[in-house]
Amino acid sequence: MSRFGLRVLDPRPWLRRHWALLAASAVLAYFLWHGLHGERGFGAWLEVNRELERARSELARLQAERKRLEAPVDALQPDRADPDLVEEELRKLGYIGEREAVILVPAGAAR
Repeated sequence: MSRFGLRVLDPRPWLRRHWALLAASAVLAYFLWHGLHGERGFGAWLEVNRELERARSELARLQAERKRLEAPVDALQPDRADPDLVEEELRKLGYIGEREAVILVPAGAAR
């Protein structure tokens, strides 16, 4: 007993009996911490998922832009050329004037 009437406990017998429990708790806390905050933990997994969603939206945007850019190029292909688009492009490039007309002749037609 102490001078104030309180009993002072010696922690050594308790530690001798429960050292394995303390060690297991420390190991569990270590793995739990790294499972949540580690390089490959839950927080990193959430960040990877956010980055994946950003990449998917960027991919969708780029695919839409590619489709938009491919439409005029496809219209200028020799086998399926749009006469109005060909004439418009030739005017932009300066190959024909305002008062000139373009007549497209199929490749196999006799001249």
